Amino acid sequence: MGKWKRADDAGLARVLLALYLAALAFVAFWPTPVDRPVAGRLQAALFALHHSGLPDLINYQFVEFASNILLFTPIGILAALAFPAFHRGRIVLSAFLASCCMELGQKLFLHDRFPSAMDIVANTAGAMLGVWVLGVVEEWFRQAQPALPPKPARPPKIG
Repeated sequence: MGKWKRADDAGLARVLLALYLAALAFVAFWPTPVDRPVAGRLQAALFALHHSGLPDLINYQFVEFASNILLFTPIGILAALAFPAFHRGRIVLSAFLASCCMELGQKLFLHDRFPSAMDIVANTAGAMLGVWVLGVVEEWFRQAQPALPPKPARPPKIG
C-alpha cells in the first residue's frame, strides 16, 4: 500500500505543480508589470515604515526581490514532491532555466516589462529554498517516526 500512496502523492503534486506553473506563466507574461497597480501604495507604506525605524535597506527593490523568492519557493517544494526520483539539484536547475526563458520571453515579446538578471537569481533562490524547506520537513518526519523494533530471530530448524 505504501507504494501506491507515494504514487498518489506524486500525482497530486504534479497536478498542483501544473496549476501553479500555469498561474506563474500568467503573471510572468502579463503585458504590464503586475505590481503597477500597488506600486504607489507600497512606496508610501515603505516611506512611512522608514520614518518609523525600518532600515532603508528594505526598499522597493528588496520587496520585489523577496517576492520573487517567495513566488518560486512552492515550485521547489511541488517539483520535488512531483518527481521524487529526480535529484533535487536538477529541480533547481530546471527552475533556473525556466526563469531564464521567462525573462527572455519578456524581453522579446513584452515591451512594457523589464527583464532582469536579479529576477533569475531570486527565482532560482526561491526554488532552492523550497527544496531545502522540503528536505528539512522530511528529515523532521523521519526523526519523529518511531524506530521499528528488530525482527525476532527465527529459531533454527531441527531435523
